Amino acid sequence: MAEPPTEWRLQSGQYLGEISALCFLHLPSHVSSLPYLLAGSGSQILLYSLDSGQLIRSFHVFQGIRVHGIACNDSINCAEGTISSKLAFQLAVFGERRVKLFSLMIDFGLKPQNGSGICVNLNQLHLLPKFNNWVLDVCFLKGLVRSLDEGSHCLAIGCSDNSVLVWDILSSSVVLQVQSPERCLLYSLRLWGDNIEALQIASGTIFNEILVWKVVSQNDAPSLANPMEDHIDQRCPFYNNVWFHCRQFEAVHICKLAGHEGSIFRIAWSSDGRKLVSVSDDRSARVWTIHGARNGYDKPGVSIGPDLDGFVLFGHNARVWDCCISDFLIVTVGEDCTCRMWGLDGKQLQMIKEHIGRGIWRCLYDAKFSLLVTAGFDSAIKVHQLHGSLSGGLHGHAEVKEFIDGMEIFTVRIPNTSEHCGLTDSKSEYVRCLHFTSEDTLYVATNRGYLYHTKVSNTRDVKWTELVCVSKEVPIVCMDVLSNKSSELCGAVEDWVAVGDGRGYMTIARVFCDSYTPEVSLTFTWPAGIERQLLGTYWCKSLGYRYIFTTDPKGMLKLWRLCGPSPQASHNSSRSYNNVSLVGEFASCFGNRVLCLNASFEKEVLVCGDVRGNLVLFPLLKDLLLNTSVASKVKISPINYFKGVHGISSVSSVSFSRLSSEQIEICSTGGDGCICNLEYDRDHRTLEFIGMKQVKELSLIQSVSADNDSLDNLASGCYAAGFASVDFIIWNLITETKVVQIPCGGWRRPHSYYLGDVPEMQNCFAYVKDEMIYIHRNWTLDGERRIIPQNLHVQFHGREMHTLCFVSELRANDLFSRSIWIATGCEDGTVRLTRYTADVANWSASKLLGEHVGGSAVRSICFASEVHIVASEDTNIPDGRSRQTAGAGSGENPFLLISVGAKRVLTSWLLRNRKHKEETVDQQYGETGNSCKPSSGESSSMSFQWLSTDMPARYSSSDYYPEEMEKVVSATENVHGTKVGARSFFRGKGKMDITSGFGDKYEDDWRYLAVTAFLVKCPDSRLEEIITIFIF
Repeated sequence: MAEPPTEWRLQSGQYLGEISALCFLHLPSHVSSLPYLLAGSGSQILLYSLDSGQLIRSFHVFQGIRVHGIACNDSINCAEGTISSKLAFQLAVFGERRVKLFSLMIDFGLKPQNGSGICVNLNQLHLLPKFNNWVLDVCFLKGLVRSLDEGSHCLAIGCSDNSVLVWDILSSSVVLQVQSPERCLLYSLRLWGDNIEALQIASGTIFNEILVWKVVSQNDAPSLANPMEDHIDQRCPFYNNVWFHCRQFEAVHICKLAGHEGSIFRIAWSSDGRKLVSVSDDRSARVWTIHGARNGYDKPGVSIGPDLDGFVLFGHNARVWDCCISDFLIVTVGEDCTCRMWGLDGKQLQMIKEHIGRGIWRCLYDAKFSLLVTAGFDSAIKVHQLHGSLSGGLHGHAEVKEFIDGMEIFTVRIPNTSEHCGLTDSKSEYVRCLHFTSEDTLYVATNRGYLYHTKVSNTRDVKWTELVCVSKEVPIVCMDVLSNKSSELCGAVEDWVAVGDGRGYMTIARVFCDSYTPEVSLTFTWPAGIERQLLGTYWCKSLGYRYIFTTDPKGMLKLWRLCGPSPQASHNSSRSYNNVSLVGEFASCFGNRVLCLNASFEKEVLVCGDVRGNLVLFPLLKDLLLNTSVASKVKISPINYFKGVHGISSVSSVSFSRLSSEQIEICSTGGDGCICNLEYDRDHRTLEFIGMKQVKELSLIQSVSADNDSLDNLASGCYAAGFASVDFIIWNLITETKVVQIPCGGWRRPHSYYLGDVPEMQNCFAYVKDEMIYIHRNWTLDGERRIIPQNLHVQFHGREMHTLCFVSELRANDLFSRSIWIATGCEDGTVRLTRYTADVANWSASKLLGEHVGGSAVRSICFASEVHIVASEDTNIPDGRSRQTAGAGSGENPFLLISVGAKRVLTSWLLRNRKHKEETVDQQYGETGNSCKPSSGESSSMSFQWLSTDMPARYSSSDYYPEEMEKVVSATENVHGTKVGARSFFRGKGKMDITSGFGDKYEDDWRYLAVTAFLVKCPDSRLEEIITIFIF
């Protein structure tokens, strides 16, 4: 018996694309301190809570029609009780020629402030008939006559033929249609007014002009001159409606605003209806003043220029898409991906550039809460809370100091600076080094050898405590601090402060901060180098306070052991112990000054970054550290290196981002604005470049902080701190938002910063200028304030997408099997890996894998899951063992992702789905920095590694064609001890067959051709060889 046919049904899911509409949903103060946000994306609307920054629910409102706008009537039905609170809103959603009316019901539970127990329903009330022209704007009206009805039961609809219709919600019919005196097509239209008598219309025509007109009543007019279209419901004609009292309404021209030289994309009314802001294709925004009705009957030909009734806002580098205006502020957004804020005098106050792609499409501003929302083609929705001086009371004269509300800014001066008068010289007293250890503690080292402890109270009172004076004639040139907040100290904080002076001497002071006055309980002093050769000193948290490093200009790194009393020694002891021994000397093979380092006690490795962008790895054996009987120093040579990982720019920081039993992932930042990731194989001592991210907003990245405990690397919080020109910037790498921007003069000045658990709420920065220390502090305790800025929606490409493929996971019996990974290729040459979580029906994360060479468009992507890793013959292993497969037994599932595109560029990535127990850096080392007891946790992440890029070469003659046209360009060519062959994939086939289709007198034009599709076939013995070449 034949089986019955299976029924298949295709259902639409969540849309990931442009944000085309924004609307605030204001709630009572007892329900939420901030309004909700409605966003239109594709044919759906999204409801967000700005308090929590979470998506509450999404609704599909159209089929195949993009949401162009959302309007809310602001009337609330609230039924409060001891159990629940219900709110009801009327929404009008329009797109193309369609308008729908909805009832939005929000039912809160017992604790609505926590976002729990919220039930949201969207019910369709009316589907308006399809109009002949596109709908450009809608607004709710409080009755047709102000004195007759105060309820919002009418909807005004502005169409692209410069007409306005009024829809009666109660009778479900069109009761009025008014045509503008000038009939023409429009690019934009905006309505203002809450009733028919106050309704004003601003129309942006195809002639680059704005027509301002209104609707007035004529008592003795018989009827409208323009009848309705046949397909509009005529059951309740306007002249039979009791609300009109047999009065006729007609359009009256107010004025014509001329001045734009391009299409007018958007118009915004001020709250009082006296000002207009328009944005255009000519890269400008114009502010207009409307002087009433100009006696009510201006001729349509009368034009008003911007010189008489407004001013022009120039600053955008491309088309301006949207604008909004408040009593003190004007906001514009454009195709250049910038959001600019202006005063009412036309002065630009602030600029934000956080979106990518084809620009910002929509902006929304709430003056009551100082909330600014921007959304664009990149699918991101970004929320900022403006500073109080920026959002109100400016009048165009106040200078904006900070963008984030709550920032404290104050200055302090070091003691004894008043003794010096005149110009600063080498003998003057000034700040050499700064170092934050907490939000209220700052260590300061000076040119005359003084070390100060600075305590900054909440009332901005500053208390200076002199800790050490190494010498009044010798400057302090370097400083580092290791803080210990162990429970053994009974709540006190123990700081180990190390300073190096110009004589080459090191001084270490142990400082206890258990009260308002710090106390020095122990000091070490010893010669660490020759005069003027000691340039840096570094603690390492994994080694604890017993070991410290010093550096010189020639790349020599010295490791010192401190042999003193235990940290439980008497706090009142101020004796000096000089029992310091040199453990070893690490000589860099490049001979350049080391600027940063990090070490792993368990993995026995030390990694250093120098001033020329190189990374050098040294062995750090436990026997060397723990053997206290070593009488003579040991000279240690590098085990591996990576030359020019940051080009010729200096390496700013190195860290271990993830540790496993076999591999160590190293993360480095540098002066090229890049974050580089390398993988070190401990058993085989190989160093491999696996990925890089360029932060275009930063020219120098000093450090990266990440949440290593997150179960998903793509969704974890990650922040980069660095500089862009003269500004210090903290940048959120996941949400692509600017957390802090502080003008300071650049990174060459003495400076220090300190970040809390949530950098948006907890950050400190100090820098020196004109003998003054400027301190910027924003420190809010958990639960006292919400996290703003926010990124409410996943950021995507922001440009046209040409190809995609699914990246399937091999394991389906665990928690992470419900996630769907999708690889996409874009017009601008970028390739992204995006995850869709089926449980919450939401796009949870999106990661940029990389870009094609030269920005060539990605035309096709192929995913190969049947990857066979074959062990290669390697006789260069130090211990002589045979090399094993790198991924064998590590719990990783490798995949191969290949993308091709314009200019015949081919790029490949190796993806790993890691699902095994891994040790994180924070878990491995305790608070004291002296504990080496690892702990592990279950984690899962999708990591990626760039493998190779293949692109055709340029040849000046067609007479010569090499046998191997295809070359694998690998970054591992710079790695010592790692052999990666550049063998051809077409080995054995001889010379490539190139026909006479190419001209004999012209160069090879293969590099101008675009690959539009390709196929990877698995399994195949030859393919296995190709994949092996890619991997190794």
